[in-house]
Amino acid sequence: MRRHVLTVRHGLAALALLFAAPACIEVPPPPPKDALKVVDVKASEGVVLETACVPTGIETCFDARDDNCNGVIDEGCGLHTGILQFAIAWEAVEADVDLNVYDVGGELARVGEPTSTGLVKDRDCPQSENECQGQNVENVYLSEGEPKRGRYRVVIRLDKLNGAAAPVRVRLGARVGQRPFSMVVELAPGAGTEEKSFEFTL
Repeated sequence: MRRHVLTVRHGLAALALLFAAPACIEVPPPPPKDALKVVDVKASEGVVLETACVPTGIETCFDARDDNCNGVIDEGCGLHTGILQFAIAWEAVEADVDLNVYDVGGELARVGEPTSTGLVKDRDCPQSENECQGQNVENVYLSEGEPKRGRYRVVIRLDKLNGAAAPVRVRLGARVGQRPFSMVVELAPGAGTEEKSFEFTL
């Protein structure tokens, strides 16, 4: 009889411990599914296109990088962002480099003039009024809505050296939905060396 009482007491103690434990374990939610299917990605010959984000620390302004890998390029630096974002940055202050982004209809994104699909450029450097203050960066983003399906083309072009030494090293950072892309190119005057491109289809 005594042995039976001890067994019951031990069983009750085990049940008490079980119910005293936390009722559930917090499991982080799965990452949101990216609705944008990116296919047929191409870059100019000889250009290495990186397709993974590697954290390098806190966000640094005007380097066309997503330094903390949170999906936003140069956040907190006054640049706009969206589900599509393309940014370039270069150190040669005198050089004039252009970021030309063409939407699915072949329309070029311009400063303050959204294309019919919503792409707009919000920064164009360098400028004669020194608005860029030596921080040469250009940025194009989708201002609203969902991106149109079709072929996009991103061109980085050296417009003028303006006394800068060639080649001019330029970094491109791109965000297409949740997918990051980046590449570093060297531009110099001349056919085949003054521009590099990156294309993809949604």
